[in-house]
Amino acid sequence: MNPVAKALWFIESHFTQELTLDDVANAGGVSRYHMSRVFGIATGCSIVRYVRSRRLTEAARTLASGAPDILAVALDVGYSSHEAFTRAFRDQFGLTPRGATNARQSRRYRTYGADQNG
Repeated sequence: MNPVAKALWFIESHFTQELTLDDVANAGGVSRYHMSRVFGIATGCSIVRYVRSRRLTEAARTLASGAPDILAVALDVGYSSHEAFTRAFRDQFGLTPRGATNARQSRRYRTYGADQNG
């Protein structure tokens, strides 16, 4: 397995924990510099950006499955404040966590209403 594949496997297995560049580079068996360089070439983004995006994607899944407490979701994925989580979520997905939760509820009610009428 190449260093980037090893890094991706490591990140996917540990993204809920605090990760450092050293951790990811060690998993790939290469230096920090080499890992940063080849990871960026292979994925088109930095390791930090990939991990952040992965955590936000998991948060979006949790919110879509009906998690009632946005702050708890934010804390679970490594954000220390609701504001920082909301800003990062909006930057990645184009809507706020509350907006994602409300959109999910609206779809559920529309589906429910459509089932009742037809």
